Amino acid sequence: MEAQAVKLTVLGQICLYTGVLLSILLKPSGLSSNDGLSYFGIFARTVIPYSLGLLSSAYLSWLASKHVSTPELKPLHDGYITIAILTVAIVITPYSVGPLLGWAHTAAGTALFSLQLLLSAWLTYQLHYHLLAVILTAIEFIAGVACAVYLLPEHGLLMQCQVLFQLAFGMLLIFSLARLKSRTKAVLP
Repeated sequence: MEAQAVKLTVLGQICLYTGVLLSILLKPSGLSSNDGLSYFGIFARTVIPYSLGLLSSAYLSWLASKHVSTPELKPLHDGYITIAILTVAIVITPYSVGPLLGWAHTAAGTALFSLQLLLSAWLTYQLHYHLLAVILTAIEFIAGVACAVYLLPEHGLLMQCQVLFQLAFGMLLIFSLARLKSRTKAVLP
């Protein structure tokens, strides 16, 4: 695995959170709406930074997949591609347009979070249960459960829990890439 995958992943995280931060600055009411990050995808003022942040992150994830080529890391390669596809699906299916798009949006989001959590468990295993990997995966799990709890109520912390989940996943991915990169170079000819 090349160092390029690490760089692309870091850049993807920067793009994602730049889009989220700009959206929050443009429409701070999203922090109390309990509609999650997707809140920013339904307003003219925030749809561009929201969409650009997510879509550029998805594109960089797709590119990073091309730099994860060792057979031992195939789940990570496939995970990158699936994350990219699901992220695009989230952007193009605004939840407020109608029940069908709302269902598709929720299904894509649920699949994305589930995949990320499964990938995190796999990465933690690959890292022989390194303490930081375990802690970040546990944070993801707790934030994921909280996201599920906050999906239906009118008031809650859905966006904050989604951001915590994504932060933990991004940190674990970057940490894992750096460690697995050095490990696969030592093992491979």
